[in-house]
Amino acid sequence: MTGTPDASAQTVGAAPFSFWAQLNVRFGAYTFREVPARLQEWGFRRPAAIVDAAVVSHPLCAEVLGKLKNECEAFELYPNAVSEPDYGYLDEVAAHFRDRQVDSLIAVGGGSTLDLVKGVSVLLTNPGRGLEYRGFGRVQHAGVPLVAVPTTAGSGSEVTPNAVFIERTEQRKFGINTPLYMPRLAVLDPVLTLSCPRGVTVSSGMDALVHAIEAYVAKAATPMSRVYSREAFRLVFNRLGHAVASPEDLAHRAAVLLGAHCAGLGLMNSGAGPAGAMSYPLGVHFKVPHGLAGAVFLAPVVAFNVRRGCDVYADLYDWIDGADAGLDRAEKARAFADRVSALCRAVGVPEHLAAFGVSPKDVPMLADQTMLLAPAVQQNPAPMTVAEITSCFETLV
Repeated sequence: MTGTPDASAQTVGAAPFSFWAQLNVRFGAYTFREVPARLQEWGFRRPAAIVDAAVVSHPLCAEVLGKLKNECEAFELYPNAVSEPDYGYLDEVAAHFRDRQVDSLIAVGGGSTLDLVKGVSVLLTNPGRGLEYRGFGRVQHAGVPLVAVPTTAGSGSEVTPNAVFIERTEQRKFGINTPLYMPRLAVLDPVLTLSCPRGVTVSSGMDALVHAIEAYVAKAATPMSRVYSREAFRLVFNRLGHAVASPEDLAHRAAVLLGAHCAGLGLMNSGAGPAGAMSYPLGVHFKVPHGLAGAVFLAPVVAFNVRRGCDVYADLYDWIDGADAGLDRAEKARAFADRVSALCRAVGVPEHLAAFGVSPKDVPMLADQTMLLAPAVQQNPAPMTVAEITSCFETLV
């Protein structure tokens, strides 16, 4: 970086705060190959792998799955082809494994697959259907031990105590939220991200960027959560465009993958924001990938906050490659908004909701659905009313 981080970003006051993390992380190229030995070391002989259907044939994935099949007492592969799982599908997959004496689970895929496996993990040790555990504190027994292997650099699901599924009756997304399904090991292997198509790279990378920015400026952010959010922003913002333009460059892929992981850590210790909240109804009603949906609202939300005098973005601006250290805080905040907009355009984030089939008549419903996630909207550094949420949708249609 060329800028000098503002001193306010480095100041830690005396106010008390908490920070939670449950981590055992292995990062690096081809670290996925270590998983069979780890399972053997822990005494697991009957694993099952739930794997994104799109990566089952990836050479590295096929190699490791083949090794598990040859070396374990029993092994089952379950390809997952559902990009936005609902509670019915969660119950279906859990029922498939319930009588198979599985002693461990391996999740290989994007955030939805990791969420799915976390949900399956606790349904194998707790009775009933998945919907009975939506919310917080309802899971009583630790889930089947699992290893999480993200193949996209986005959600940070491997490090968050949240697993989100669609509830079809209410047409909303609800989470099963518990630390009792946290992975025993998270494997961050950038080789597995090399095969991501451009659209997935953009959507997942922007998901991580939304997490990093909104968690950094959230009202509940702490000095420690901001350490992770700031590093996530630095890695993702400065490398995502390169990863999109040069998809075979392992260094760029690795940086974005690590950034997404850090973004998840920051997010779960501070909370989401309005861009994340507005993305949920787009996913449920218009099948828009979660990361891409959030990305559409990121630049407008940043611009909204800057217009209302929010200058905390100046701290993040200093970590952008080529940042102008000579600007004052207000100028840095405005420059930050411009740079976020420029990155969104560069990687092809749609500027209008019409690209997803949204029309003006849908705006009231989308705004109402967003306000069901009012705690996330309330995390925004500048107050945001229902009318302002509605206006944001109207401007983008």
